[in-house]
Amino acid sequence: MRGASPEDLENYELKEWYPKGIRLPSNADKEYVDDLFGKAQLITLAHLRKAIMRIKYEQAKGLLLFAFSGILARASITYGIDPKHAGGGDSGIFKVYRYWVPPNPDYRDVWDLFATRARLVAKAKNDSNVQFDDFVREDKTFSVYQDSAENLFKYVERGTADYIYTDPPYGAHIAYLDLSTMWHSWLGFEVNDEMRQKEAIEGGEKQLDEQHYLSALQKSFEQMFHALKNDAWLSLVFHHKKTNLWYSIREMLRYIGFNYVNTVAQPLAKQTFHKVNNPLRVLGESLILNFQKSATRRISQPMSLPMANLIKNVAERVIYRNGGATTEEILREVVPDLFDNDLFFDASSKSLGDILAILESDFELDESNLWQIKAGRQVGNFIPPRERIKYYVIGYLRKVGKATFDNVLTTIFPLLANGHQPAVGDVADVLKEVAVSKDGINWELKSQAVFGMQIGLSLVAEKGGKYEIPEGTSHNQLVYRLAILCQKCGFVPFIGRHERSDPMLARLTSLTSLNVKAKPEQIGRIEQIDLIWAKEDATPIWAFEIEENTPILSALERFHALLSAVPELGKRRQLTIVAPKARQRKLHQELTSSSYIGHPSYLENKITYIFSEDPEKSFSRFTSKPSMQPNELYAICKLPPAAR
Repeated sequence: MRGASPEDLENYELKEWYPKGIRLPSNADKEYVDDLFGKAQLITLAHLRKAIMRIKYEQAKGLLLFAFSGILARASITYGIDPKHAGGGDSGIFKVYRYWVPPNPDYRDVWDLFATRARLVAKAKNDSNVQFDDFVREDKTFSVYQDSAENLFKYVERGTADYIYTDPPYGAHIAYLDLSTMWHSWLGFEVNDEMRQKEAIEGGEKQLDEQHYLSALQKSFEQMFHALKNDAWLSLVFHHKKTNLWYSIREMLRYIGFNYVNTVAQPLAKQTFHKVNNPLRVLGESLILNFQKSATRRISQPMSLPMANLIKNVAERVIYRNGGATTEEILREVVPDLFDNDLFFDASSKSLGDILAILESDFELDESNLWQIKAGRQVGNFIPPRERIKYYVIGYLRKVGKATFDNVLTTIFPLLANGHQPAVGDVADVLKEVAVSKDGINWELKSQAVFGMQIGLSLVAEKGGKYEIPEGTSHNQLVYRLAILCQKCGFVPFIGRHERSDPMLARLTSLTSLNVKAKPEQIGRIEQIDLIWAKEDATPIWAFEIEENTPILSALERFHALLSAVPELGKRRQLTIVAPKARQRKLHQELTSSSYIGHPSYLENKITYIFSEDPEKSFSRFTSKPSMQPNELYAICKLPPAAR
């Protein structure tokens, strides 16, 4: 459409086929695939594709479609010029791994893009013909299949493969099927709901969890194990943002029967956007893990006494803190302790049954399928006597609903027979703290919603009137400080699902769920918010996102999800981004030009921001008093530029 005027483009009726009305993933800046292209680009692409599809020679058609697919990102409005980098720009799809539209898209000439790409494909084809001649022949010297590795035995017989090289998806790092929507739609490939449900991924439109991701990988690795000959090799490419997955995957393979041999670093030709912005936190190269199939599979050995005791201690701690815990919640906190005690690699060879046997010796599952401490078993010595009483009082009242003081007393005393023998007054004091008697006879918990989710020791350790902030990342230290201020204001903190796994934050008593009603995908985003202050009934009243290095747009996405469930937070501007002052320019850019600013979201009228240096400076002043008011923190909040 060279030389066409804006009026010509506006009046042009596009009759050629193009992917119209195909919806993009929910985190995209645009709603449909065709919204990703300017009118001139869309017209040219539609005509170009039609011309290619008319070609009768299938190999030529395939090569030209390959060149066509290679220009789609550059031809879309996700492409922008980055003045910081030589050589032009890049597409937002590859920078932030979603359909992100930069503030100033670069509208490219589609024909020039295609001509360049076609020349490159032709050169590559010519070079490969010279190098390989007729050695590479499909279905003779090699075969290509599109299928899940879970179905490997459709194409490979057991014990026949000499070598496997695999580069599986990187957990929650890249949502491949979601990101491929634009390419699939233009090329006519179908992606159905069943394929999405089986994708080896964490997150995505289906909001699949890490357990699903690891389970999908395990099924594939087991097929690979049986497909390989004895003593054959498997090479696995690893480039995850979450480096802790390295241990999970490596030990999964070891459990299946592979012997880990070594890891080789493979430098990347180009550093990723995330590596540039997080040089010390993101792998700058792929790791190739090499394994060899052993002829005999590993057999689980009896668990050592130190390991069993460690698992029991962790389980007791988690159960006590949460008022009951799932197996997954216990295992999540067992892993860091195993690392700290050099027991992780020994434990990784054990089956889940081994661990369940340890738990069943001292704990039992209640009606809600949560582990509880068995009646008659003394709670660990690290818990103060008063807190032990509180644990049993709350547990008993949760079970029976209402009980007289005498019933509570006769139930609690035997449970503490092997430890501190409480006085009647001790039980009475705890009962008044956690329960209420409306008729003067029976007692019931003050707030079952809270006590069902939050039971435990005091929120933080206070020494000499001052709060000690433990060692950790500056991001999580900010979460820690804000959680303390939350308690100072008389509220209960909900720490984000990801942050809660950090040992320094695990010591804090946090809600494990919120009193909100929303769609499952929205709940998933809400639970990713770094910190939420909540009332006793777990209703959110203030949300905080700490954005030191991550894209600020992710905070707006999560706040938008929370507003769908609790819209009044926007009316009170109780949504706050916390960012370093050095990011002020980037912060202002997102708060003035992102897709959430203006119609229809108008987030600029619903949020505030704080420079992360400010709560650090004010922390001692805020915590020097027995309590504080939320407006004291609100006083250091700032309004977005568009709202001033």
